[in-house]
Formats: sequence, C-alpha cells, structure tokens
Amino acid sequence: MLTGEGRLMTSQKQSYNKSFLDIDAQITLLKSRGMLFHDENMAKKSLLNLNYYRLSGYWSPFQNQDDTFKDDTYFEEIINIYEFDSKLKLLLFGVIEKIEISARTKFAYYLSRKYDPHPLIESNFLDKDKFDKTYKKFRSELSRNNKPIFIEHYESKYNEELPPIWVCVEVMTFGILSQFTKNIKDIQLKRTIAKCYNLDISVYEPNLYHLSILRNDIAHHSRIYNKTFKITPKIPNKLKSISNQNAIGYIYNTIVLIDYLLKQIDNKSEFMNEINTLILSHHIDKSKMGYPRK
Repeated sequence: MLTGEGRLMTSQKQSYNKSFLDIDAQITLLKSRGMLFHDENMAKKSLLNLNYYRLSGYWSPFQNQDDTFKDDTYFEEIINIYEFDSKLKLLLFGVIEKIEISARTKFAYYLSRKYDPHPLIESNFLDKDKFDKTYKKFRSELSRNNKPIFIEHYESKYNEELPPIWVCVEVMTFGILSQFTKNIKDIQLKRTIAKCYNLDISVYEPNLYHLSILRNDIAHHSRIYNKTFKITPKIPNKLKSISNQNAIGYIYNTIVLIDYLLKQIDNKSEFMNEINTLILSHHIDKSKMGYPRK
C-alpha cells in the first residue's frame, strides 16, 4: 500500500501466537486432520527424535489446501520417506565427495603446471572483484582456529603467504573451488580441466557450482528427494536422452549428471544401481524425484 507521499508501506507484522504442543497433543492434532497410525507409540518416539516441524516437510505433499490429510495417509509412510531421504543424502554426500576431490586435484595440478606452486594471484583470474571476494573467503578458511596440522606446519616453516596450491585445495570448500574455477582467465586451461570429464567448460563450470549447493543442502540436513532446486544442473547434450527435460530442477537430473561424472573418474562406478536399489527397498514413487513417467 502507498502512503499519501507515495512511499511503499510494508504489511504490519504480527506476534507469533502458536502454543507449545507436547507429543500427545501433536499426535492428537495430526489425527484431527486425518493422519492415520499403525503404531502410535512408535509415532511418539519418532516425533520426539525427529521434530514435528522437520517431518512436516515430508507430509505436506499428502495434505489438502486446508491442511487436512488425503485419504489413507499413514504416519509410518511419512517415516519411510524420511528414512529414504536420509539414506539418499548419505549416498549422494559420499559420491559428491569423490567428484569434489577429483575436481580439487585437477584444479591444483593444471594451475601449478601452467604457473607455479602459488597461482592464486589476481593476474591469473578474469574478474578482479570476484577474485578478491573468493580469495577473502579462502583466507578466512585458512585462519580458522582449528586449522589442520599440515597448514600449521607450513606456516611455521615457510615465508610465503599461502601454501602451494596442492595444499590449499585440501582446505578449500567446494563452493570456493567452483568460484575460483569459473574465474580462471586462461580459457585453454579451463578447457583442459573440463576435458578431463569429457565436458565443455560451459557445462563443467555451472555443474561444479550446482553440486556445491547440493552438498551444502545435504550437510544442513535439507530435504532432497522431492525438492526443486533453484540452481539447476546443466545437462550436457550427450545425456539429454536419459534426462528429464520436463523436471529440470528435480534430483533425478542431478543423479544422471553425478552418474556420468563418476564414470569419468571410475568406469566401474555402481552409483546408479545403488540409487535404484534404495528406491526399490523403500517403494518410493520415482516421479516425485523427477524420474520420467513410463
């Protein structure tokens, strides 16, 4: 709403007036909305350990617009989906770590081969402001109180401001790595790194960033299995036929991308089989993950 002087007024805030509900009251509320239970005692234990608010993100797809639950919605099915999501995140976290370590290694190897052991200087990067911002974040990582012993050893022995790049990458977050990679000035150098995964730089760079965001979401225990990501993967043309272009922001396309990257690192990867086994063991509706409908 505008005031008489044309200034935009924000809506007035209100006090939070929802009361604390103990576990029994939480069960009663869910039942009043139509939630069904096979074992209320087990449900109470789940609510005490998992937090009503956290679980609400998993049962919201089973609710109508008035917050009542759709017919035959059982609490135990919500827990099954929650447990599936937890296992999915553990699996994804492990394989993203492999990709991250590989990307760190190649970043360090090719930059030090072209320049020297200390290539993190402004002249080697395209955008000065972005370099300064990323460099500041990285220095913050190096100055933590609980810094690794190998960093303390370097600082006590050598004069250079930074350790060699192959040491730096071991404390570099995935997000910082993706930002440095995108900002490399030498296009041919970036192409060389991307070519290690048989990708063009226009695909490699945004996918590093996407995977760094996914890794952070997992680390902060966010729901993954049916989430739509704002920062979406960029699917290379060679994977378009097995991806789902009608569900760009869902985890399935990221799974396709991860499977491809893992096979560039190790062609014996069983990642996709592990994903499929997990889905089958929990009887998950794959369409909620963005899988193509058959």
